[in-house]
This record gives sequence, structure tokens and C-alpha cells, in this order.
Amino acid sequence: MHLNARRGTPRLLGLLLAILTVAACGTTAQGASPAGVKPQTSRPTRASGTPKTRSASRRQQKALPPLPRPTPAHPITILVVGDSLGEDLGIGMQALIGRQPDVRLYSDAVGSTGLVNTAYYDWQAVLAKELQRDRPEVVLALFGGNDALSFDQAGRYVAFGSALWRADYGGRVAAIMRASRQAGARVLWVGLPVMGPSSVLKNRSMQDLNSVYQAQAAAYRGVAFLSTWKLFATPAGQYTADLTDSQGQLEIVRDPDGVHIAPAAGTDLIATSVLAGIDATEGIDLCPRSPDIWRSKLPKACLSGTAPR
Repeated sequence: MHLNARRGTPRLLGLLLAILTVAACGTTAQGASPAGVKPQTSRPTRASGTPKTRSASRRQQKALPPLPRPTPAHPITILVVGDSLGEDLGIGMQALIGRQPDVRLYSDAVGSTGLVNTAYYDWQAVLAKELQRDRPEVVLALFGGNDALSFDQAGRYVAFGSALWRADYGGRVAAIMRASRQAGARVLWVGLPVMGPSSVLKNRSMQDLNSVYQAQAAAYRGVAFLSTWKLFATPAGQYTADLTDSQGQLEIVRDPDGVHIAPAAGTDLIATSVLAGIDATEGIDLCPRSPDIWRSKLPKACLSGTAPR
């Protein structure tokens, strides 16, 4: 079952499509993904294929040269990929920096997709075309809402969470990272947030997925993992759908399904965290021109006004 691609798509239709797709592919779900309906902000391209399964090995190499500081004459190109949670991130990024002259933003996340069910949507094939077309300097990836699944690989049952699953799925994650790096892009892999009590996604499964992303990111220079687990949590680490913003106002940050990120406050929050992550990993301060309700989480240069614009 899959996170549906459009907020306006009928819930029953999305469920039926997902069930038929999984049944046709022989993929067995260990935990059902929610039928939350999300907007599609992407340019879907369908392809098929089998992802590579070679795991990444740790590379101890010198630091990469810094990316050029973006200017209107030479803007930074950012590509957002992922599932419907990636769409949420894309919405936030578009709201904060999408119209700035020194940024070229492509939000190509596609709901109902993931890295497990390649017969439904093959991200390796799609990403290869997007990297060639958009030539991004930075790739932002947020996957996993549809990936807590067992699957068949070459006639072999691969149980979710098993050592074989971690190796195979880790290879799929690594393939996305390798392709992006080989195309010259830095990668910021955004981790899954904590899920709410109404979610059909189990937090233990989300933590398993995050551990794969973090381990694979550590194996590649030019790739970083950004945890969002505590971003939507109380100080005690519990899920919350409401958070107090930098102006002291209580904001709704998660959708009622306990999975997706609520616009505009929640999508702005995760995008603000990603801007801080880009600053921490690449030293580039991408500051929203309009006032941001999560200003306290922005890079310090944005708050002090010293970031060049």
C-alpha cells in the first residue's frame, strides 16, 4: 500500500491502485502505508528496472571543495526527490526560497513511490534522467513512507528488517546517492520524522529505515544525513501535531493522519531545518526573503543579516 500522490485524489481510488500494484509485483507488506492524499508537485516519469544491490563502502577522503556561493547570475540548482513526504518538503522549500533569483528549485518528489516497488516507479531510472536534465548542485532526498515492506528479489523472499533486507534496501539507497554524486551533486538525505499514534506506520520501522539512510550517507563524501526525528516532537521526544513557533504562536505542523507534514507551518518547519542543514554541510546560507515563523532554526547568518544576498 502506498502514500497517495495527490491531496485531491479520491482515497478509495488511491488505495485500489496501490493494492493492485503490490499484488501484481508480488510485494508483501509488513506494515500498511497510509492512504493520506497529498498534492503532486512533480514531473512524473515512469520507467522500470531492477536497482543495484551493491552496498556502499566507507571512503575516508579529503573534504570536497566548497560549492560556489549562489548569485542571480549563477544560481544554485536544488532537486527535491522522494515520496509524498518528499512532496511536503518540496512545498516548504518552494515557499521559503523557490522564488529567489539565486536559487533554481526543482521539486520532483512523487507520491505513492519509494525504493522498494520498482515495478510501480523506478527511482533509479527516473533520477538518471532528472540529473541529466536539471544538473543540480544539491539533491534533497526524503523517502521511506512506502518502504517498510518485505519484497521478492530474484525469486527470494526478503523480510523487512532482516539482514538481507538491510543489505538489499541499503544498496538501493546507495545507488541514489552514487548516481547523484557521479552527476556532481551533493546529497542531503532527510530522515523520516516521528509518526503519530493515528499513523499506520510504525515508529520502529521508521527508525530501521533511518538507520539505513544514516549508515549509507556515512559511506560517501558529499552525502549527509539530516535527522528530523525530534523536529516534530516534544522536549520529551513524543510526537506532537502542534508546536510553538518563533513568535510564540501555536502552529499545526502535522496532518491528522499522523504521517504527513501540514502546510504551511509544518512544511515551512522541515524546509527551515533543511536550509540549516545545507548551511552546516555546504556553508551556503539560503535565507528566506520573507519573515519565517521558524526563524530561530535558521542559519545564524540569516538571523544576523550577514549572509550575502
